[in-house]
Amino acid sequence: MTVNVQKRRSYRVKRVSRPAPRSGLSPAKRIYSLLTAISAAGVFIGACSVINSDVPFELRAESGFYDSFLGSLAAVMLYVLVCFFAGMSSAGSVCGYLLCLFKGMGAGFLSAEIFRFGLASVDLRAAFNVLPFEAVSTAAVILAARENIRMSRYVSEMAFGNRNGGGDSTDCLRLYLMKFGVITLLAVGAALTDGLMAVAAGNMP
Repeated sequence: MTVNVQKRRSYRVKRVSRPAPRSGLSPAKRIYSLLTAISAAGVFIGACSVINSDVPFELRAESGFYDSFLGSLAAVMLYVLVCFFAGMSSAGSVCGYLLCLFKGMGAGFLSAEIFRFGLASVDLRAAFNVLPFEAVSTAAVILAARENIRMSRYVSEMAFGNRNGGGDSTDCLRLYLMKFGVITLLAVGAALTDGLMAVAAGNMP
């Protein structure tokens, strides 16, 4: 009888080293946070301008859906289009910062005018016409400004030869167009919200 004695093999389990999670914000989130802070500073400036101003200003609540929708869409799309075309320039990122500041100043001015005399005397029609649209449209402008800054930096790096490798410029442009397509839909949603709020405010007693 033959007995086969096999030698016991020993196995060593190697420890798999995983890369440590990155701390901090990504560049896109960092730009978004900066633009949000700039917009908030604009809101503060706009609100302070109402407090320190003695010029009479009256907010009129429009009741027509199409008038409110088209007017609001034209207003927010102006910001989006300026961000889009300025992003094609190496120095166009300045427009992104300035437009967020101006948009915040407008939102702060209108909001402070609504709450100028306290919560007890707030005109609900004006609040319905202003606040929802300003919130959604400001978010659209911030997103448009972020893509404006990122594309402008890409164009600057390509123009001055500071970019090593990277993706194809055609793919970058295609992604840029897709993102602004989504931002345009958000702008349409903001205008649609303003139109619906105008109808709701018009039906208030």
